[in-house]
Amino acid sequence: MDAEIIAIGSELLLGATIDTNSAYMAGHLAAAGVNLFRTSVVGDNVERIAATISESLGRADLVICTGGLGPTLDDVTREAVALAFGRELEFRQDLLDQVAARFAAMNRPMSESNRRQAYVPAGARAIENPRGTAPAFIVGDERGTVIVLPGVPYEMRYLFENVVLPYLRDERGITDVILVKTLHAVGLGESVIGEMIADLMLASNPTVGISAKQARYELRIGARASSLAVAQTMVDTAEATIRERLGDHLTGEETLADAVSRLLTTGQQTLSLYEGTIVAPIYRALSGTATGLNHVRGVIVHPLDRPTDEHASASLAHAGAISAADRWRSDLGLAVQAASMPDDRGFTAVSVALCFPDGSRQITRYYDLRQPEGWDFVGTLALDLLRRYLMGEDE
Repeated sequence: MDAEIIAIGSELLLGATIDTNSAYMAGHLAAAGVNLFRTSVVGDNVERIAATISESLGRADLVICTGGLGPTLDDVTREAVALAFGRELEFRQDLLDQVAARFAAMNRPMSESNRRQAYVPAGARAIENPRGTAPAFIVGDERGTVIVLPGVPYEMRYLFENVVLPYLRDERGITDVILVKTLHAVGLGESVIGEMIADLMLASNPTVGISAKQARYELRIGARASSLAVAQTMVDTAEATIRERLGDHLTGEETLADAVSRLLTTGQQTLSLYEGTIVAPIYRALSGTATGLNHVRGVIVHPLDRPTDEHASASLAHAGAISAADRWRSDLGLAVQAASMPDDRGFTAVSVALCFPDGSRQITRYYDLRQPEGWDFVGTLALDLLRRYLMGEDE
């Protein structure tokens, strides 16, 4: 079965509300063996919603819509679905009774506008909503099936788990499994990684994809099979190939910060930081995981107070790493220092230094620090330098 998701609501298009429903359903549909082809967001407009549904039915067997089932005039999903199927809306007394019972249970009067929620497209299968006042429904024709759920996440999730998934399994015969595993990599560019695993990325099952996040990369392996055991074998085989090709650039299922935290724990080593900028990229990178700061003894934040070129920034980073380790008597000191001005291209030299009891390591790279994410690249560089030392790699 191929599926698409349509999130409905002008508030989503305006950025006032974040669409978490689509991400939630995407994960559960994959686990249930349903191929998700596309997600869409459309505002509260009858014609546009109807057109989007019709377009989706031209590509997919199943379309799931969320939102627009409330009692107000801008809740037009019911009308739009009816238009997409060329049907009239019909009143269901049983649905009105359910809505009234819900208000009675809350000891609140029901408004006349709530009567709108008792209408569904003619011939639709109504779905009682015990978590809210908006009944859901299922409707279909020769093109495919449309399931319409409330947009309130609490209500949507309850109905998805207790109605939609059983419907797909028991009535539509969905028995396949899609298993997804994410691996993390650092230290290579996205294009380089893509070339190293190009043949895997061209395969149809299992599938392999890559996405970039601040010089850190996520590699997703997805396998579809008739059972979890078969899917797991397919994922394991692809993972083994990726590990062989990427080697130590792969941190596996751990994020870079998690890997550093684990290695510090294993080695029973403590760490102090010297941040030559108030952005504090190393601290920020470590704080992205629950245990990342467990071994940090202290942090020196010392923005530049005089002009500094590439050579001087390297010296300051080295001195800063030693100073931080000495100040808090930690095993390791990790420092970052950027030059005060970018070069003619707009890139700034950034030096990262690591000191340890019998020596030090240092690296300098150029980043566009005019962009906020530039500092994220610096944090990644620093943590990867530390990770490689902790793994016992030669400089």
